[in-house]
Amino acid sequence: MTRALRPLRLGTAAALAVGALAWGGCAEDAAPVAEEAVVATVGDGVITADAFAEAYAQTILRAGTDGPGAAEAVLNTLIHRQLLIEAALDDGLTDSPEFAAARTLAETKALVDLYTAREMADELQVTEADLREAFVQMNTTYEARHLYARDRETAEALRQRIEAGESFEALARETFADSALAASGGSVGAFGHDEMDPAFERAAFQLPIGEVSEPVRTATGYSVLRVDARSTRPLLTEAEFDRRRDNLRRYVGKRKRTEVRFALSRATLDDLDPQFEPAAFDRLVAFATGREAPLDAEALADWRRQPLVRFSSDVLSGTDGTRGVWTVADVEDRAASMTERQRAAVQDAGSLREFIEGLLVRDELAARARATDLTEDPLFARIVRDQTEEWVFQEAKRRLRTSVEVPADSARAHFEARRDAYVWPERVAAQEILVASRATADDLLRQLREGADFGALAREHSLRLGAASASGNLGLVTRAQMGRLAEDLFAAAPGEIVGPVEVEGRYALLLRGERVGPTPMTFAEARPQIEAELDQTFAQVRLAETVAALRDRYPIEIHPDVMERVLGTLRSPQATAARSGSSPSDRS
Repeated sequence: MTRALRPLRLGTAAALAVGALAWGGCAEDAAPVAEEAVVATVGDGVITADAFAEAYAQTILRAGTDGPGAAEAVLNTLIHRQLLIEAALDDGLTDSPEFAAARTLAETKALVDLYTAREMADELQVTEADLREAFVQMNTTYEARHLYARDRETAEALRQRIEAGESFEALARETFADSALAASGGSVGAFGHDEMDPAFERAAFQLPIGEVSEPVRTATGYSVLRVDARSTRPLLTEAEFDRRRDNLRRYVGKRKRTEVRFALSRATLDDLDPQFEPAAFDRLVAFATGREAPLDAEALADWRRQPLVRFSSDVLSGTDGTRGVWTVADVEDRAASMTERQRAAVQDAGSLREFIEGLLVRDELAARARATDLTEDPLFARIVRDQTEEWVFQEAKRRLRTSVEVPADSARAHFEARRDAYVWPERVAAQEILVASRATADDLLRQLREGADFGALAREHSLRLGAASASGNLGLVTRAQMGRLAEDLFAAAPGEIVGPVEVEGRYALLLRGERVGPTPMTFAEARPQIEAELDQTFAQVRLAETVAALRDRYPIEIHPDVMERVLGTLRSPQATAARSGSSPSDRS
């Protein structure tokens, strides 16, 4: 079996400490402490001084204190992580097709990040002015409200409606699925540094109070915002700025890497100028949103050969070698390498277009990078190794988690002890017709008012998966399930039609049925909720049992002298001063 992931080095420990490892910048953020020095060996793997130093520093920065036993706790966490990796390697995980795909993706992302760093080197420079601006931002709080849109055109239309005199309150009720944001006029309340999307915060920092922003591109779409109040902590001192300089430099560097990646991506997309084949794209949207039934094998093979998007590139081609064209198969095969969360974000034509454009940009930048000598850079090999090892760790955890079962007797005992907690809230019966356009929805509403049968129209027209067999019947629904539709639906009388209401680019008509008041759940009804509540507890027990067994399976040797040298360096007066201010969290 393959055992090529050695050793655990800088970067992977940061993933453990902060929950996720950002592509690019892991090595750049380090303060190396004799990389070949080893704090512990675990089976065939090692925990280096660098890995321990980074995990420990991140932990202390977040806790704000170097408490008793903190170093030992960090080392134990790293050992537990390495034990899971050792077992996964010995069990042949790296021989799996999933690992091969993860490694390919790691190589692609590493190339893109190294290429970005090379191409945008000037923009990545951190200046004194950058540090001072970040220092002020970290000490500034805001009160703001916003409106959200998936695409720039919709966001711009919202901005123009505000400028024309419509209120945030009215547009928020129309825009947000989140009932709290809909009811509050899009208010996000008071927030400070690193609590919101970085682009949102930057706009809030720069925007004059009371003015409405241009559409701001965030990680999930576009926001149009208005800052209602902003205050900066008074009496900021030069001494405090100097104490926090090192942390500020790390933070600003990370933020700049995020910004230049985005800027290069947008420029690359402009270069590619992708043009989608309308018929193929519309059909792919229908498949992606469940509006078209699956194809048989022969039809599927023919469908996958259809050209989907054409683009301008000197280096990028489809699987068949045709320059500047991707077929449906090219897109589907590349989409398989993305995370489940990224694929789940595809909800409509706009998000599917952005998803495919993202794949194009990624592969274009990787192809440009492969034409350079970046694959010979030692940092490339290290990033790939670290990320594939991180994948092994996450996959080992996932497999362990999926093996956890909440015993039936434990679930039953939990239910009997807390029966009063398991009650269905108020519910109403509802039927739905979901269609692609407002015009279609208005026409169906006219037919319903003229006496047409709701179920028959749902079977004929609704885009909701399963609507044909269920006559659009949603069953009994709660307020939480219906989101921003809940207020109007629950306020309607039995037999009343609600809508049309826009739902993620489509339009819904709802028929209100009878109300059912709060009722106790049966054990069978409550069991999914109970298992979700108990899952974490039983998962922790399973993890502890697994780690204990692996400690018997693999030899562990700790080198206290190396560990003490690392701690001595981190606890030096200079290092302590650098950490004295609260560090911005790594959420960019």
